[in-house]
Amino acid sequence: MPGLWGMSLVHEISTSGNDATKVVAKEPHPLIRWALLLVLPFLAFLIWRDGQRYDPDVLDLASSGGTGSGNRDLSWIPSEMPPLFRQGALRQFDKDNLSDYVNGHAEAYLSAGFKGLIVAEYGFRGEEKSPRLTVDIYDMGQPLHAFGMLMSEIPANVREVAVGAMGFDMGQGIDFIQGRWFVKVTAFAPDLATEAMARQLAERLAQTTEPSELVIGFPELGTVVATRFIKENYHGLEFFDDVLERTFKREDTVFQAFLLTGTPRSLAERNNALLEFLAREKIPTTMVADGGLPHRVIHDPYEGDWFLVEREYRMLGVFGMAFSPLEGALKKFFKP
Repeated sequence: MPGLWGMSLVHEISTSGNDATKVVAKEPHPLIRWALLLVLPFLAFLIWRDGQRYDPDVLDLASSGGTGSGNRDLSWIPSEMPPLFRQGALRQFDKDNLSDYVNGHAEAYLSAGFKGLIVAEYGFRGEEKSPRLTVDIYDMGQPLHAFGMLMSEIPANVREVAVGAMGFDMGQGIDFIQGRWFVKVTAFAPDLATEAMARQLAERLAQTTEPSELVIGFPELGTVVATRFIKENYHGLEFFDDVLERTFKREDTVFQAFLLTGTPRSLAERNNALLEFLAREKIPTTMVADGGLPHRVIHDPYEGDWFLVEREYRMLGVFGMAFSPLEGALKKFFKP
């Protein structure tokens, strides 16, 4: 009896041991062949039509919460900043393709909490393919991550500017932070008012972001050499994350201080985790209350002696320098 597609397999199996098994296959019915010829183009049309269906929210940055997630309204990005006009559409990058834009440096952003990037380009009217100003808007997820990225990008002794929550003149442009956003405004033409343009962007962005109570600041322990942000596993300690580290020089001594901020409860949890780790590794510590600022000295066989001061929402540790030379600056920093 013919099968579903007009084909049948007829098996003739001999009962004798000398005959071979014969399999005879009948050709498809001509009507079936014609049906297949008609069905295949129809299926191809259905596949093509399905490919034309899309969610405009996925493609429209102005309404999409994709890259730059969390801020669905991108209308704050101006279409012009006289004498420049925005060229083309906003470009977006995520974790998967960030290296296409910041080749060789993407890992630094990814390890610091990167969520998405929006790029706007501006140029003079009529110069559609010659951007004179780029605006890179990085969503770092949290204000602390944005601050950490800003700190890792700026060289020593740059001029601070009143742009956003914190901004710096990078020579060729302005870098600033506002909430969880890290913004780089870079000029490729002389005599552009980049600081004024960056301030305009920061003011517009501030209207779309919630106020941040990010605590920023180190005690004045010496000349600042470098500042960086470590998102996790600071000095190999899994409970020390979101750490700001600053390298100082005092006379001929170079040393490092690290700062953690948070709620009293979160800092207490980190402190307990540290004490458990030290006890488990049999690393001795000494509590010192002299001078009115209690601190813990850790007698680390690997790092050498270092100390830790904890009060309310801040925890500060110092490697490579004793407490006494820094006492005055620390008391000022930790004053009630």
